[in-house]
Amino acid sequence: MDIKYEDAWLVVVVKPSGLVMHPAHAHKDGTFWDLLRDLFRARGLSDDPRLLHRLDRDTSGLVCVPKEATAHQRLERALRGGRFEKGYLALVHGRMPSDGLIDAPLGRDSADRRRVCVRADGQQARTRCTAVRRWPDFTLLRVLPETGRTHQIRVHLAHAGHPIVGDAVYGSASAACGRLFLHADRLAFPHPMTRETIRCHAPLPADLRMVLAGLAGA
Repeated sequence: MDIKYEDAWLVVVVKPSGLVMHPAHAHKDGTFWDLLRDLFRARGLSDDPRLLHRLDRDTSGLVCVPKEATAHQRLERALRGGRFEKGYLALVHGRMPSDGLIDAPLGRDSADRRRVCVRADGQQARTRCTAVRRWPDFTLLRVLPETGRTHQIRVHLAHAGHPIVGDAVYGSASAACGRLFLHADRLAFPHPMTRETIRCHAPLPADLRMVLAGLAGA
């Protein structure tokens, strides 16, 4: 596993795209949690991994995993208190005209419970976006979610008229990218014991770098 930080209390690892986070009815094994369990066993830990936060199956990037109960409780409080800073890179369709904040409440789609949509009676959701680079038909964004709702970034960007490249659920599949172009590349949070700020960075994976190289070449 690609480990970016580790000590006796926690580990920060990079989840590859294509892995479901946790076993479920349709995915009983071969999940990210299974890889973490193997890592814990290799470290001599008897507890099973406790997932603190999640990424969508097709999203890659940084995940913080506590190793024991006290660290989990303190990190969970920090997460609920908004003291986790998460940064993403997303390639979206269209030339996004300006930076700004997308503030739109989100809830389950009544027509399809697997989907999320903007709805007036939904939970508050806020996503800040800044353009890193623009092309005629695409924009690379730095995305900073201020809340942590399910599918928040994907739904907000689609709602703004700029769905993420490769998002077959909220946009359309793209030949330009074999998967969702969304990567959690930055993570900062207070250490559960020392209170020191831990900062981690995970560069774009090779497949996403190739997509950008193709745009630059074009």
